[in-house]
Amino acid sequence: EHVTLNQRHFPAFADVRVRQALSHAVDRELIVRTILDGEVEIVNGPVQPLSAAYEPNVRTYPYDTARANALLSEAGWTRGADGIRTKGGARLAFTLITQAGFAIRENVAQALQQSFAAVGADMQVRLMDGTTISGTWFAGDFDAMLHWWQMGADPELTLFFANDRTPPAGRNVNYVNDAGLTELLYRSDRTADLAARNALLREAQRRIAELAPEIVL
Repeated sequence: EHVTLNQRHFPAFADVRVRQALSHAVDRELIVRTILDGEVEIVNGPVQPLSAAYEPNVRTYPYDTARANALLSEAGWTRGADGIRTKGGARLAFTLITQAGFAIRENVAQALQQSFAAVGADMQVRLMDGTTISGTWFAGDFDAMLHWWQMGADPELTLFFANDRTPPAGRNVNYVNDAGLTELLYRSDRTADLAARNALLREAQRRIAELAPEIVL
């Protein structure tokens, strides 16, 4: 489970400090303990811990509202009279889409809404049926989205994070554009040696964590 932050559709997300701030604003432990009854574990990246390519030593974003507020202020977003931050006349206000009729996701979306409000971001929730949300997802026509993926033991990261794999060429619906990350991903795809491939994928995971293109739950 993760929140995609669409950098093309909502320009504020193009600033890594905003993405990192929103990551720090989320109390993932509270969500796991309350909404999810402690039945799942927190992860810090797109690759499952059971994979040989998994990299545990990545930058993490523990719950820290002071750090979140500091990053947003550093990025030039100041609180208005209503508590919502603004910059250049624009409000830090966006819409998160997620699947309707999925009680857990609806509850998590509400928790995220409260977390972001606490640091001055106004997030509205839009529930969509499964068919409609798929089309919206693949078109990249949204600000943020709460959803999931299943990543195999030999992970496919290029499709989701290479800068030339944005829709319709791939699933990079974060619209993350990082030349160094893209180069790493394609090198890993072209490497037949499994140990070398896994080493490149671990480096890519460290870079993804620094970029914080999405909020990993």
